[in-house]
Amino acid sequence: MKTGHVAQHAPKVIGVAATYLDNLFNVVAFDGMRRAARESGYQLLLLYGLPRALARSKVALDHIAGWIVMYNVDGIEELAPDGTPAVVFCGPPVPPRYPAVRAENRGSIHRLVEHLVDLGHRRIAYIGKAGSPDFVERAASYEEALRERGLDAGLNLIDEFKECETGYAEQRFRALLERDGRFCTAVLAGNDEMAIGAINAIRAHGYRVPEDIAVVGFDDVSSAQYCEPPLTTMRQSPELLAMTAVRRLVDLIAGRPVDQLVTRVPAELMVRRSCGAGSVWAAELPVLELEDQEDDWQGELFRALNLLLAAPAPPREDEGAPPLWPEAEVLVRGLGAALTGAALPEVDALQAAFLAGMVCNDKIEVLLSVVKQVERAAARRLAGAPDAAARTEAFIDRLRLGQQRAVAVVARRGLKSLERLVHANLDMGMLLASKQGWLEDRLGWLRHTTLRVACLALWSAEPGPGGPELVIDSLSARDPGLRALLGSRWPSGAFPPPALLEAASPDEQSGYLVLIPIANGPRERGILALGGLHTESFADNLRPVSTWVSLLTTAFERYELEAALDAERDMLAAAYERERALASTVRELGCPVIPLLPRVLLVSLIGAIDAARAQQILEAVLSGVARERARWVLLDLTGVPHVDADIAASLVQTAQATRLLGARVSLVGVGPAMAQRMVTLGIELRGVSVFQSLAAAIKALTR
Repeated sequence: MKTGHVAQHAPKVIGVAATYLDNLFNVVAFDGMRRAARESGYQLLLLYGLPRALARSKVALDHIAGWIVMYNVDGIEELAPDGTPAVVFCGPPVPPRYPAVRAENRGSIHRLVEHLVDLGHRRIAYIGKAGSPDFVERAASYEEALRERGLDAGLNLIDEFKECETGYAEQRFRALLERDGRFCTAVLAGNDEMAIGAINAIRAHGYRVPEDIAVVGFDDVSSAQYCEPPLTTMRQSPELLAMTAVRRLVDLIAGRPVDQLVTRVPAELMVRRSCGAGSVWAAELPVLELEDQEDDWQGELFRALNLLLAAPAPPREDEGAPPLWPEAEVLVRGLGAALTGAALPEVDALQAAFLAGMVCNDKIEVLLSVVKQVERAAARRLAGAPDAAARTEAFIDRLRLGQQRAVAVVARRGLKSLERLVHANLDMGMLLASKQGWLEDRLGWLRHTTLRVACLALWSAEPGPGGPELVIDSLSARDPGLRALLGSRWPSGAFPPPALLEAASPDEQSGYLVLIPIANGPRERGILALGGLHTESFADNLRPVSTWVSLLTTAFERYELEAALDAERDMLAAAYERERALASTVRELGCPVIPLLPRVLLVSLIGAIDAARAQQILEAVLSGVARERARWVLLDLTGVPHVDADIAASLVQTAQATRLLGARVSLVGVGPAMAQRMVTLGIELRGVSVFQSLAAAIKALTR
């Protein structure tokens, strides 16, 4: 078996310890981490699990130069010991070695509370996930904000919620409404998923949002702008949080000191209909004031468009830092062409530019602000070029059309993604129905996904020289050359192979590898590695990876159980055959037919005789007479404890059948007690001679 090569050079991989994988907030954050890692020459590797569990498994530890630990810091000292740098993402710092990057929770929650109070709300409830650091910090800020305004903070319901997903929040909030009725006039949720779950529960219970109960959230995930009603929320940038965390980690790896233990990333209030303020925000699309620089108005517009897309992030001050949205140049040059009379960009080019921008920010309000910013710049430039008005209007029309087409493309991608997930899940389900499919291609279902590479590596039953090893059992990849990895063994610390990291295409969106343990209970079976799963695959927080891992684990259990049942069935079949052979032997021993003298057979009977054995005796005697051409059969009853009417009748039947074959039957070993019993029963043995002993019978036959 092939053994994987263990690299000796300094690792250039940033590891991410993630306790949550497939929700939209985290996936956007992961891609931000990837981008920041590539800026500094690193690759990104995600590992699903708590820090302590990852440390004990030792998987990938040889690759990792430093760690991003997301949310849960339990075991961070074990995962990043002996000076290995680590940064906490959206969790508490662990002084003095592990700084944290977090959202601006306190100020953001105060802003939400202030907004609700300004709308007239006094009974404001808070919901969040118990035990989660950000939710707990937001809960404390909620209580502080209410007390500062002289309001009761008794509706902090964080202890009522153990999860933070939409379905769970809807179920729990509905239970609270059923128990307490309309116990509040507004709900402040610790994230958008919980806010949307609360909206669903409120409406299902017959209340109106926002007329009866207003709802606000936190994060501004994509679904916040599309739910009904659209969700008022604090917009934070998961990408900015992630990029900031990676940059802090790169500083630590390089030995540069971090100037603060906690870095806060700002958020901004997004007002939509769910809070009851109406769609006032739509009338106040943010537009940045541009400096009136005649020589560089295009550069100013380009920077303004990038700032709009980056909000709420402040501009980066790094010298030579790449722009967030380089494709905005198409819009800027298009306006310049309209003003000077040059050829306008095609709608397809404008659509492509918007699609590139929507990778960073797909909020409708932001896209509208981009168009408005270009319009504002056009109006200022037209003051000196009135003859360009018609051309500029044509360009703005193309700009709007390109934007709308880009939005439609993203929507179609979402639908296509859902279709792919349905097909993948159906094929995955077939693994539970087709043993042949399971044996031939355990990863065949991945052909419906956008994954660039995937492999299933199983723990070897026999450890290698350095400890536990993983064997690559199955592989799915666009590059056929990777098939050479099948069957190769890798020490746990050296897995995954560098070729898999490269196959995830680290320079492209979602270009990172995710390692997920496959385990049921205490038994760990192996690692599922997935590379290049696009962000759109996580539309509506459907959690496809969790589904796949559950089905894969179930398939392992099912076919393992089936194999155990097959082995047990084979064992039972073998035992049955042994029992049948033994029974045949016992039957032969129970009615032995022994050639005693020429053409004389002795059948020595021992033990009780029932109907089945009587039939056996009949068959054995007739078979022996025919085989040996016997003329006389001695039935030795010495070992038979008693004779009743049924036994006697069977003996008579045997004698009669034997006579038809030309042989006689004699009973041997009939003692006084048996003879008396036969007389008492009135048994007549016509045509059957009786001898008291075998010796007497032999003497009579040899005279």
